[in-house]
Amino acid sequence: MTTYESTRYKALGFYVGTEFHRFAGGLYHTDDPATMAVLDAINDVVRAADEVTEQVPEEPVKPAPKPRKAANTSAK
Repeated sequence: MTTYESTRYKALGFYVGTEFHRFAGGLYHTDDPATMAVLDAINDVVRAADEVTEQVPEEPVKPAPKPRKAANTSAK
């Protein structure tokens, strides 16, 4: 997911084809290549961050150890 930041207007609006889009709080998130091309061409917009969604392999979960039986400690 790519994040864009509006440097001048917090609610900047723009068109991609005939569809209207708007920044919310000065930020806009997208993965659409057409939208990214339009945003890259706007002077008041900078690409803030590219979020990399990398899959990190999880470590296998080890089963919990079984509880030991209590030894007979009663004195006779």
